[in-house]
Amino acid sequence: MKKLLLLGFLLISACATVNPLKEMRFQPISTMDYTIASWYRITQPGEPLKIYIEGDGHAFDSQGQPTQDPTPESNFWREVAANDPSPNVVYLARPCQYIMSSTCSQQDWTSGRFSKPVIEAMDVAVAKLMKKAQSKQIILIGYSGGAQVSGLIAVNHPEQIKKWITVAGVLDYQRWAAWHGDQPLMYSIDLSKYLSEIKEINQVHYVGTKDTVVPLELTQKIGVDEDLIVPVKGASHNKGYNKIIQQIYDER
Repeated sequence: MKKLLLLGFLLISACATVNPLKEMRFQPISTMDYTIASWYRITQPGEPLKIYIEGDGHAFDSQGQPTQDPTPESNFWREVAANDPSPNVVYLARPCQYIMSSTCSQQDWTSGRFSKPVIEAMDVAVAKLMKKAQSKQIILIGYSGGAQVSGLIAVNHPEQIKKWITVAGVLDYQRWAAWHGDQPLMYSIDLSKYLSEIKEINQVHYVGTKDTVVPLELTQKIGVDEDLIVPVKGASHNKGYNKIIQQIYDER
C-alpha cells in the first residue's frame, strides 16, 4: 500500500488562518498512480456537479527552480470553490498537491504535469466524484494549468460536460512555455491538438487584461473562437476576478 504524506492537509488544519474549505469534507481519492486530495459538498445528489480544478500550485520557486512540494501557497482557487453556493461543489487538487504519493516525482509538476498518467488519474478522480454525487453532468472549472487538465478531461468525455470554464487558463502549454522562454513540457499531452473536439464543447474562458503569467494576447492566439474569450479588465493572474466569479457561481 502506498504511503501517503498528508502534509498539506495537516498544514491547513493546523494553520492559524481560516481554512477556506472548513465547510467541505476532505476526501482522498485513490487512483492507479496517485492519491488525489479533494474537498466536496454534496447537498442535492443527482444534480450537476461543479468541479474546480487547481492550477500548478507551488511547482517552482522564485528563482524558477522546481520545488519539493507543489502544494499551492495561495488560497485563491480554494476560496473560490469554497464560496460557491451551488448544491454540489468539489475542489480538486492536482497529483502530489497536499498528498505526496510514493510515486510522485518532480516530473509530475514540471515537464510531465499534463502527462498521460496524470490526466488518467484526474479522469478517475472526476469519475469517482460524479458517482459520489450521483451526477451525470459536470461543470469543469480549471484555473491556470488546471485549464489544460480540465480541457483534456472534457475532450475525453464531452457527453458529460455541461460546461467547461477556465480562469487565467493555460490552453496551449507549448505556446505558453515558448512565450516565457521555458523548456517544452516534453512528457505532457498537448490540448491544442484537440481543437476540433474542443469546439463541440460548451465553454468560456476568462483572462485578465493585466495577467502576465497567462497573457490575454497569448490566449487570443491559440485557436479558440474569439467570442468564447472574455477579457477581465484589470485582473492579474489571481486577483481582480470578483466581477466574473458570480457568473461562475450562477452556472448550475
